[in-house]
Amino acid sequence: MGYYINPKVTPVSKINFTTLKDAGITDIYILVRNDNYYSILSEAKLKADSVGIKTNAWVFPGFKHASQIARMKIGVQLDVETYHMPDYIPEIKAMRKATQGVPFSVCAKPEKWDGYQYYDLLYPHCDYIVPMLYIGDYQVEITHLKSVTQFYNYIYPGKIVAGLETYESDQNLTPKGKNTLLKEIRAVQHHTRGVILFRFGLSKFH
Repeated sequence: MGYYINPKVTPVSKINFTTLKDAGITDIYILVRNDNYYSILSEAKLKADSVGIKTNAWVFPGFKHASQIARMKIGVQLDVETYHMPDYIPEIKAMRKATQGVPFSVCAKPEKWDGYQYYDLLYPHCDYIVPMLYIGDYQVEITHLKSVTQFYNYIYPGKIVAGLETYESDQNLTPKGKNTLLKEIRAVQHHTRGVILFRFGLSKFH
C-alpha cells in the first residue's frame, strides 16, 4: 500500500516511518520539484530504507531529473491528470527511458469515469498506471469502484494501481473512517497491483 506525501505540509523530518510501516504502508510517494528533489529524497530514502519502505518521487510534467533519481534507486511517478494525454506521450516515453531499472508509473484521470484517457497509449511506456479513483469527486458507489478496476485489469492486466482518496471529496475534506477506507481497498484489491492513498493536509503519520 502506497502513501502520497507533500513535504511542504508534511515535512519528512516529522514523519514517523515506523508508524507508517506498522500501518501497512510499503511505498511512499514524495512530491518533489526540480530545485529540491535531491535533499528531500535523500532524507526520505534514508528513513524509509531503515524500516523497509520503498521510496518513490512524485513529479509533474516538466521535471528534468528523472535519471538522477533513478541512480538513487528511487522510483518515479509522473502525475499527468489531463484531458490532453497524447500531448504528454513524448515526455512519458523519455521519462521511461530515463528511469530504466526503477519503477516508473503514470498517474491519470480514471478512464470510463472521466471519458477516454488514452490508457492504451500509456500502457507500453510505464510499469503501471494509477487512475485517481476518487469516488466522492465522481459521485459513484463502491460497486462502481470494483467494476471499473475489474475492467481495467481485463484490458491492462497487472498494470493498474488504484489511487484512493482518504477524505470524502475535494468539496468535503472530512477524513473517511477506517472501515470506509477498508471497504474501498477491498473493492479493488483483487483487480489491481495495489493502492496508493492520497490525503489533503498534514499526514497523521507525523
